[in-house]
Amino acid sequence: MTNETITNKVMNKTIYVIIFLVPLLMLPSQLESIPSNILKYIVLLVCGTILLVTLFLKRKELKFDLIDKTLIAFYIFIVISTIFSMDILKSILGEYNRFEGLLTFTVYFLTYYCGEYYFKYDKQLKLFAIITICITSIIGILQYYNIYPLYYLYDLLNIEYRAGFASSTFGNTNFFGSFLSMAVTILMALYIVKNKKVYLITSYLAFYILILTMTRSAWVGFLVASIFGIIYVIKNRNKELIKRTLYVIIGFVVIFVWILFAPSFITDSLPDYSKMMSLSNRLGLINSEIQTAINDGELKNTFGSGRIEIWSMVLKVIAMKPMLGSGPDTLARSLLHNVPADAIEYIERTNTYVDKAHNEYLQIAATIGIPALIIYLAFLAQILTKQSDMFKNSATFILLIPIIAYLVQAFFNISTIGVAPIFWFLLGLIQNEDFKNKLSFQPLLKDKT
Repeated sequence: MTNETITNKVMNKTIYVIIFLVPLLMLPSQLESIPSNILKYIVLLVCGTILLVTLFLKRKELKFDLIDKTLIAFYIFIVISTIFSMDILKSILGEYNRFEGLLTFTVYFLTYYCGEYYFKYDKQLKLFAIITICITSIIGILQYYNIYPLYYLYDLLNIEYRAGFASSTFGNTNFFGSFLSMAVTILMALYIVKNKKVYLITSYLAFYILILTMTRSAWVGFLVASIFGIIYVIKNRNKELIKRTLYVIIGFVVIFVWILFAPSFITDSLPDYSKMMSLSNRLGLINSEIQTAINDGELKNTFGSGRIEIWSMVLKVIAMKPMLGSGPDTLARSLLHNVPADAIEYIERTNTYVDKAHNEYLQIAATIGIPALIIYLAFLAQILTKQSDMFKNSATFILLIPIIAYLVQAFFNISTIGVAPIFWFLLGLIQNEDFKNKLSFQPLLKDKT
């Protein structure tokens, strides 16, 4: 075995750890003295170090296209923003339990680059993906219905917990929802194209918990990506594709209706939080917010779980520090320093503080600067426009719709170290032509409806 083969295998296995093991690592949030994301963070940094060393060994063959150079420009702005940060140490290491500072961005970009140029197709990839999705989905479902085994241990140790909070190993339903928006769409695409029932069944499981998280941003991301999926099927007009798509749609509708009109013997036994966050209540809240916006002619601060209020504060900060922002992952300090009245009033009223913009694009603008956001959007645009064969190439279709789902939900959600590495990996992988050629499936049948 040559040194090149060894380094390639090390890269592949390291990326496996990043995208399959890291999402599963989580300490109980009830252990307040230890950050619940610390295991994710440590493993990410170790994996990033391994990828950096392997790339150094391959330094003579490294190459950078225009898209890579755009990403390098984005990274340079992150570094400069860190140097001039309000809190340099925090910008390097990241906010407490968020850990999205310079070091984490470095790991994201290394994962992207290795996915783009060095990741090799392996049949185990799908197996590990299904295992990870199944484990996280089952844990989330057990949490929602209050039959999660860990809860019994908490009871014995007199540790308080929120029963029914379906966050799985991500610590927050919104984070879990962003993961599921990608998981459901890629499984859906794999089944439609390849016709393996394991993808269909796993997509049903992931969709079930996607609804139970009650994460509206993830629902929107899933729906927008699904529209692209329907366009793919319509453009190819193949009987088999249409039949498989109907299986997916019918299954999803049945699951949605079951959750919405669950029998009383199930709903009555739910923990209080699950009852409060039921699907009917969630849909009612959406309708109420829309009606209020229509009747009043404006969006109230409470719209979108208070996101409008948060965005308003963040926009003020952006206006004050437009070029370099306040430094990576320093939004909480920036708000208290630059808009103290708004930040303190929010803390006193909600008993919590804002350390993320609940919009990844505003987060970049506020903490790294508007020029960095423009470069980041240019980077994404270059990748997306490159995928013009989405409706013709099955591999492009499979890899692009989870990216679309993530980008849409990111407008209402935040980046987190348990999910973002998967997104960055997919951005690189969709440009890996060797991987896509091996992922491509048999030509579609010629007879069309």
